[in-house]
Amino acid sequence: MLRRAIFICLVLMYPYHSSAQGRAMDEGVGVEVVATATEYVPRSTTVSHPGHSYTNCMESTSYFGRFQSYGYSGSVSGTAETDTHCSTTFSPPTETTLTTYRRVNYTIAKSDEALYLLSCTQTWKPTAKERVLLGIVGAAEGGSGNNSGATDRAAANAKGKWSECPVFGVGAQYALTVRNTSDARLESGIGGKSHKLEYLSSAPLPVATSQPERLSQAQAIGPPGETRVRITSSPSGGEIYIDGKFVGDAPSDITLTIGEHVVKVTIGGKEWSRSVQITSGEIRIHADVAEK
Repeated sequence: MLRRAIFICLVLMYPYHSSAQGRAMDEGVGVEVVATATEYVPRSTTVSHPGHSYTNCMESTSYFGRFQSYGYSGSVSGTAETDTHCSTTFSPPTETTLTTYRRVNYTIAKSDEALYLLSCTQTWKPTAKERVLLGIVGAAEGGSGNNSGATDRAAANAKGKWSECPVFGVGAQYALTVRNTSDARLESGIGGKSHKLEYLSSAPLPVATSQPERLSQAQAIGPPGETRVRITSSPSGGEIYIDGKFVGDAPSDITLTIGEHVVKVTIGGKEWSRSVQITSGEIRIHADVAEK
């Protein structure tokens, strides 16, 4: 749904904070409207119409009589024939699907600690004249006993207007109080108008990382495939050689490529040498030349 897509996109803009939305559940918290959106949500109603069968039968009977006379006596005989014909007409059951829409208005509010997804649902309200006509259609349909779905179709095409929902401007400041999932209140200032909405969900926001801290982390890591190595010596001031090349005196911060390197430190005719595997992150190497 649209509401999930909007909320997920906004939440993914931030990593998660360890503490979340709890304060707004109990008391008002200051929020700022950061986004709004509207979605039309369909609702389908299926009306079933039963099948009907009609049988019409016609019957005809024919009589035939005969009289015979013999002097003072006679005889009577007769026959009758009956013909019956029936025809049946069948109408199969049918279904009618009616689709109506609700208009859902989403509001995303942001506090210092969380994002909140709120909504207000609008329904279509027919005019007074249309409601009278719908009553007439419904009464006629109920009186005939034929549930054809005419009332539902008339309601879907009726003139009217959407029910009221508050409109919030992006950047506007409010106090948010969430009482339950169907009762969230945005109040504009002390004693200001309170707008009732539905509370859908919320997500925590991150703790902001300062720019200097992010820069120091990037400098410590260095370019991809390289890392910074801190080399010190005892006594201090030893000459540092990496893979046989002089790079400076201890202590020094040296950028090396990730992999194996030979680190050598010399001072006062003494030498300290090691083969070191360099990995990512900050690395410290101490050469204790005095023990040599």
